[in-house]
Amino acid sequence: MIETHTLDNPDFPRRRLPLLALEVFASAARCGTFSRAAKELFVTQSAVSRQIQQLEEHLGVILFIRHKTGLRLTPEAEALLPVVDEAFGRVVQACNSLRSAGQVLTLRMPPTIATRWFLPLLPDWRSVMPDVDVRVTTYDSWEPHFEDTDVDAAIIQGRGDWKNLEAIALMPERLTPVCSPEIARRLHHPEDLRSLALLHCIPLHGWSRWLESAGVKGIAAHRGQRFDTLELALSAATRGQGVALGDINLIRESLNDGVLVAPFDIELSQGMAYYLVYPPQRAQLPKIRALREWLTGALEPTVRSDGSN
Repeated sequence: MIETHTLDNPDFPRRRLPLLALEVFASAARCGTFSRAAKELFVTQSAVSRQIQQLEEHLGVILFIRHKTGLRLTPEAEALLPVVDEAFGRVVQACNSLRSAGQVLTLRMPPTIATRWFLPLLPDWRSVMPDVDVRVTTYDSWEPHFEDTDVDAAIIQGRGDWKNLEAIALMPERLTPVCSPEIARRLHHPEDLRSLALLHCIPLHGWSRWLESAGVKGIAAHRGQRFDTLELALSAATRGQGVALGDINLIRESLNDGVLVAPFDIELSQGMAYYLVYPPQRAQLPKIRALREWLTGALEPTVRSDGSN
């Protein structure tokens, strides 16, 4: 028994479909003559005729009745044409959607990184990639998640050991006490922190490690106000509510503006850094390549001036 295939059969071998001939067929049906279809497709009339002949042989039916004034569709062609038009229309729509998605870069990062570090960089990105819009979403997590989201990449703090993700090191974490200018005038030595409220954010071990590195003993490292995010702790410090442990890389603008002050030269490094992370299958997307090159290039002068590799 000979197995047969029809267009409405899900087992029809799609790889054998003459897609070019189907496109030519739709053009000829729309134009009414092979010559006008040839002009629309930028090919010769004989090339159109050959494609139609191959399609007719493939389907085993006649598609056009040729006469002096043009072409008349056979009943088989009239049944096929709306299906072909709908299929190619859906392909065009899908391609346009992908192109539109390629012009939007969706990034996810903790709110402090977004507010105090990334936003000041955005004008430079617009000058480098004016056709790609950036959408920033914020979340506080040590684990980046890309499943079931439209997020293209994330900037996150960690050690660069996330599984099944590419991680590009951007800058090391550099922690130091920061406070308002009024409080800074009361701080001459690390021991002066005894009389001030310490502002914490999760995780809470930063202050104890900084005090140890500064050689300060006898201060209860976990006393003081606790906040869910570093951004809240820094905001409280700006308002004179205590001293927060901030990252120099994230608060450079506030330090330059004098809104925050770093009264001591002692910095704590815990082996942490900030990384650009994304799934490896997205590495060759033009917008991801551009983001990677832009971020690493923008940070090179800062990294060199910090003495980091």
